[in-house]
Amino acid sequence: MTAPNRATRSRRPPTTDPSEQATRRAVIDAAVASILERGFYRASSNEITRRAGVTWGVIQHYFGTRESLMLAVLEDGARRFDDVVEHGVIDGDTVAERVAQLLDVLAEHYGTQDYLAYMQIALNMDHDPTTSAEVRSTLQQVARRSAEQLRTLIRATLGPATSVPDLATTVFLALRGFVLSQLLLDTMTYDTVVPESDRVARQRRLLGKMLAPYLEDVVRNANT
Repeated sequence: MTAPNRATRSRRPPTTDPSEQATRRAVIDAAVASILERGFYRASSNEITRRAGVTWGVIQHYFGTRESLMLAVLEDGARRFDDVVEHGVIDGDTVAERVAQLLDVLAEHYGTQDYLAYMQIALNMDHDPTTSAEVRSTLQQVARRSAEQLRTLIRATLGPATSVPDLATTVFLALRGFVLSQLLLDTMTYDTVVPESDRVARQRRLLGKMLAPYLEDVVRNANT
């Protein structure tokens, strides 16, 4: 009989106890901070415990292994994205207004430093040949959950035009890429672009104006 996966076997479900929730939160935040400062592979167990102010035994108690902890970070990010989508407002009268609102909503998730940590976890675990089948299944579940939330946002933005082949995906990729590019410009200290206080808002408005004529035409055709 095959032994159960170590990460899955020892992993505890989230707790409702306030003190335990605070400990889990501290460990997850420490993991994110470690990844952002040192990178995925150098965010060691020792570094995470030092930042969180706990012992490795505490992390094992709540998460099991480092792999399970990284999965918990991804799942926490997915829950935060759920909250962003739930409270996001896309109700503009014109396509340009709705695209601008969609950009703002996407920026709340994809435009944050934490997303850079989520991306490192997902990429490294997906490409690691030692990643277990159970972990890959969880990665896929997180991805499917985010995809469904994104479809909700895109439908609110494009309406009937969502049915146009490849349009929803293309719009999302363009907007997410734009948000990530802005994040990277603000993150890379060696970049020669000097940030301006209103640069981000100005560029988002400009992108919305550039996309609006084409999208408005597609929406009109979809409504006829």
